[in-house]
Amino acid sequence: AGRNLPAESLDTDVRARFDALRAWRRDRAKEQGVPPYVIFQDKTLVEIAIQCPRDEHELGRINGVGAGKLDRYGKAVLEALNITY
Repeated sequence: AGRNLPAESLDTDVRARFDALRAWRRDRAKEQGVPPYVIFQDKTLVEIAIQCPRDEHELGRINGVGAGKLDRYGKAVLEALNITY
């Protein structure tokens, strides 16, 4: 899908999930000493927030979530989403 929506246009629930994902990503980036977009780009986080995957299979179907990132971050991304359910 790759929507190019500004985060401000997201509905409240989606926005809350997006904010939680960005906070999670910022912490991982700081731990790894890399820029946040190396972990996931904003548009990928928006897609994850909109689709709200319930498991790694659903998460893996989202554009920008490859096998490597799913392996490395899948469970943590789902946990970050669970905070906002």
